[in-house]
Amino acid sequence: MFALPLATALTLILGLVLTGLYSSADENGLHRIYQRRGLSGWGIEDGRVVDVHYNLSSTGPFPGWYYGVPVMISTVLLIIVVYWSLRRIAAAARPTSPGLFHVDTALRSLRTVFVMATSSAALAFQVAGLLAIAGNVLRVSHLDAVPTADTFATANTVPVEPGHTLALIAILSSLVVAVAAGILLIKALTVVADLRFAERIARTSDPGPA
Repeated sequence: MFALPLATALTLILGLVLTGLYSSADENGLHRIYQRRGLSGWGIEDGRVVDVHYNLSSTGPFPGWYYGVPVMISTVLLIIVVYWSLRRIAAAARPTSPGLFHVDTALRSLRTVFVMATSSAALAFQVAGLLAIAGNVLRVSHLDAVPTADTFATANTVPVEPGHTLALIAILSSLVVAVAAGILLIKALTVVADLRFAERIARTSDPGPA
């Protein structure tokens, strides 16, 4: 059961490391923007495009180290809490009455599923947000204007590959991950109802001390 939240956490941390490596420092020295060399302007002479200029363009906010390091720390702390919770559920004392063993097993299973589902949903929503934000920044950054000699026309844009396609994949993936996170959240809510029902059965079935 611990495998799903752990895998989700590792995916989130890996994504934050990648965005951190590709981030750049802004004017305040904080790594929260994305920079790329792109077309910045051009001149027009005798009705022709001349003197095309390229420069570094910055887009943000980008999930670089400034945002990523605190999220990575909180993710590690969350995984520790999840592991501790699962260990506590497994190590809880069994009921004294053998007739309640099946109820106790059901309670342990439901509690484990609840911890797994809620933690995985929380982490998956963060993964979806990371993909959506990074994907949108990359999409905007990988659109270059097309030089035109018509000073009255609005310059068209052309996608720069492979960055533009990767950005679209990230945005679409964020939707898929968000749906999966929503399913896990719904699963956790249904487990809460089952857990309360099982706890009522356990209380009514417990004969108490002799």
